[in-house]
Amino acid sequence: MAYEYDHDCPFEAFITNLGKYNEGELVGEWVKFPTTSEELQKVFERIGIGSKDDFGNPYEEWFISDYDCYVDGLYEKLGEYENLDELNYLASKLDELDDHDYNHFQAAMQISDYTGCIKDVINLIDNLDKYEIYPGVESNADLGHYYIEELGMMEVPDYLADYIDYEAYGRDVAINEMGQFTDYGYVRDTQEYFTEYYDGDRENIPDEYRVMDFKVSGEKERKTMNYETFKQEFAEDIKEKLYERGYDDVRISFNNVEKTNQNYEAMSVVPEGSNVGVNFNIENAFANYEHTDDYAGVLASATMVIADGLDRAPAIDVSALMDYENMKEKLSVEVISADANADLLANVPHDRMEDLAVVYRFVMESSEDGRASILVTNNLMDRMGVSHEQLRADALENSPEIRPVVIMGMNEVMKEMIDPEVYEMFGIPDDAEETMYVATVPDKNSGAGVIAYQDFMDQAAERVGGDFFVLPSSINEILLVPDNGDMTADALRDMVKDVNAKEVSPEERLSDNVYHYDSKDHVFELAEKFEARQQEKKTEIDEKSEEKGSVLKDLKDKQKEAAAKPPVKDAAEKAAKSKGREVL
Repeated sequence: MAYEYDHDCPFEAFITNLGKYNEGELVGEWVKFPTTSEELQKVFERIGIGSKDDFGNPYEEWFISDYDCYVDGLYEKLGEYENLDELNYLASKLDELDDHDYNHFQAAMQISDYTGCIKDVINLIDNLDKYEIYPGVESNADLGHYYIEELGMMEVPDYLADYIDYEAYGRDVAINEMGQFTDYGYVRDTQEYFTEYYDGDRENIPDEYRVMDFKVSGEKERKTMNYETFKQEFAEDIKEKLYERGYDDVRISFNNVEKTNQNYEAMSVVPEGSNVGVNFNIENAFANYEHTDDYAGVLASATMVIADGLDRAPAIDVSALMDYENMKEKLSVEVISADANADLLANVPHDRMEDLAVVYRFVMESSEDGRASILVTNNLMDRMGVSHEQLRADALENSPEIRPVVIMGMNEVMKEMIDPEVYEMFGIPDDAEETMYVATVPDKNSGAGVIAYQDFMDQAAERVGGDFFVLPSSINEILLVPDNGDMTADALRDMVKDVNAKEVSPEERLSDNVYHYDSKDHVFELAEKFEARQQEKKTEIDEKSEEKGSVLKDLKDKQKEAAAKPPVKDAAEKAAKSKGREVL
């Protein structure tokens, strides 16, 4: 197998001595993958893993400071603290592909949703049948010709062949199949099931692919730890590692952290003399340790994250945080699931919107990379001396100013997200009718909160063109679907549940329900309530119609009855004539 630029391996990694790196010295060596346990052990010896520093402490930890990657699309999936067994497993699986399957894999990498991490890429190699590739098909016109002439999807008489718009036909096929043109030809997802053969557990990597089956000289002997033992040893080691990075003394404690849709035990790390620190999810660290059995790797990764957090921690005046007049200009609203956050909401001022809860937050900093914010709790509200009503009023007034509404059609979103040439390939005209809209805020952090803005519903109705359904895509945005009869609430609800289950992470999930805005009556409600209300209106109209029909029927019956009786004038004349005859 020859990779890019005729390299004989899929990638190389520069394995670096972390202890030396923290001392300001770059000591490492390039390693080609796949490799062997024997070769890796020699590399570790050469870069000083297992040797001791001036104080007699062994260098136990390493990380990967750089990669040379010769597989398209793979470089950005590779991290600093990857498990070396897993890297070797991936490289070996790639090396086992023949040229045809390798090209198939490269094409699938450009279209597949299963490329987020090394585990996904390993599984993708074993799921290539899910993706069909047509080599040499590089344009809509090529695709039209291929489908009609090669696959026989349409019978075209010879005398009509010159009149077929192959480009338009191919464009329609690509749009319907969500296929893509790649450097390897046209690729489409067959929609077959994606099977997860490898679950990411190091223990399930076949023995022939493992390379970390040796003990590093000088490495501390560690027995398998339970959670409590892990916490204590991890805290001690973190203090030591941070000391090496210039944090002479830090206070470490453990506390429970409640956040939207999740709560966990955190290790709180605060430098001595500071009131600002970092909360690190110790439960996740322990899970990674159990999963990989790589204590040194988990520790090194945590050290980097915590040190980076401490380096970037802003200086905060705690007294200023308690000054509501100073803070209220940072006040904003967001919406969360009321049911999933019942425990959190017990201590937080909030307002209900159907099954959602509107909460209030001071946004200190925010960008697409993340944000620093403070959730307003009952305790904080009391300490600031502000009422729930005032908090709500200020937040609703302030939110549209500091986090304005952004509503974009789905075509606009696609055009912004993908390469212009790829978008042009879909052949979507600029004036194409939008069937779905995205509503959020500029930085897209907790953008679903716009649903609580005072004028949002009418603003959205004007953009959408009338009534619309609201789909809770995530806590970061909502989707708006015009209520024009094309989609039913049940179909939309099924779609939301499916996407939540497969695509949205639990901490970003908002709701499985669908909502509706009636722009005429100005009512926001669950879609099922809207349907029930519409049914009541219909029933009421039907009843009035029946009642009106009954009255009309009574009138007609009376008219017939009256018509059957002789007129009063005729009866009087007949009586007079009868009397005359009697006199005569």
